[in-house]
Amino acid sequence: MNTSNIEIGISFSGAAGNQFGKRIYTTMIPYKSIERFLVVFQDVQRNVNKARVKEIAEYVLKGVNKRNYCFLSAVTATCRGEIQYDDQSKAVTIDINSVLSINDGQHRIEGIKLALNNMRKQVKNAKSEEEKVSLKQKLEYLENMCIPVVIFESMDTEYEQQLFHDLNNLAKTPTKSTSLKFDNNDPYTTMAKELARENEYLVKYGVESEKTQLRENNTNLMLLSTLRNTISFMISGSDNDKNNTLNFENYNDLKVTVNDVFNEIFKALPADCNDRKKYIIGTAVTLQGIGKYVNNLLNSEEVVNWKLYISGLQNINWRHENKMWNGYGGSFDLEKGRFVFGGTGGGINGVRNALIENNRPVSTLSL
Repeated sequence: MNTSNIEIGISFSGAAGNQFGKRIYTTMIPYKSIERFLVVFQDVQRNVNKARVKEIAEYVLKGVNKRNYCFLSAVTATCRGEIQYDDQSKAVTIDINSVLSINDGQHRIEGIKLALNNMRKQVKNAKSEEEKVSLKQKLEYLENMCIPVVIFESMDTEYEQQLFHDLNNLAKTPTKSTSLKFDNNDPYTTMAKELARENEYLVKYGVESEKTQLRENNTNLMLLSTLRNTISFMISGSDNDKNNTLNFENYNDLKVTVNDVFNEIFKALPADCNDRKKYIIGTAVTLQGIGKYVNNLLNSEEVVNWKLYISGLQNINWRHENKMWNGYGGSFDLEKGRFVFGGTGGGINGVRNALIENNRPVSTLSL
């Protein structure tokens, strides 16, 4: 097909085909052209989640400013107006009066727009000519990036609504542990994956990287997501390190420390600590609470030798029926025959507080 029906248009390299009787096109649209063509129509889309948009914008800017891996998958849209494909030039041409109605990917597009606006403001507010030149180069780099777009031709509103429904309902969200398994940008996740393979105790007791929860017949001690959060609690005191306490500059040093901490913890815990029927240790709350307790030890000026305190964990009764745990974020459930935490946050703080108030350092430590 030629482009004779379009008097003025913008062409992008691409391809054309058919799917279930509908003409479809694939192309790459530069970020700088996104604002011109890609539009969100509320009659075929959900409301924009501004927090999600900001997350994506931050992700994009990190990809520009740092060494992070950064990928944005294809957007699906419907062309409202003229669009044609030329077989000879392998080009998709969109009439300048046409718009692409986003069916899937509105948060990606809005995130890109926000990132562009943020970068443009940085250029405008640069304090020196040198800084301005550097920021302009980054802006140009960002503007020339492309996002893949799959474009459907000539759909009415009802068909677009159905397309939105199908795209969002056929997709299966991966479990948190599975997502973390393939995340190489978060240093806590990277450390969790490495220690799960390298630390002899974590290898022995097992770290589950696929499931969302551990059932009774699963002998692994914890989920990968639990290990990641436990490490984050150890280092930053939170499962969401907003201050970048761990970064790729101090990563190796802190990894050595965390590995040592796990070695000392598992030396002190019962040999069958992964028996969830017997001990509260196998719950995510307890493990993260121990992590938060470790953070307290590492940062307390009153604690000189943290290993003495961790060794003291051998004297803690970790059994479900131990009445000491009552009042520390949960209670013993007679019907279930186990200690049950009332909530994640309260439980984590409860375990930390229980250990601060009841754990004592051993008087000697064999090194």
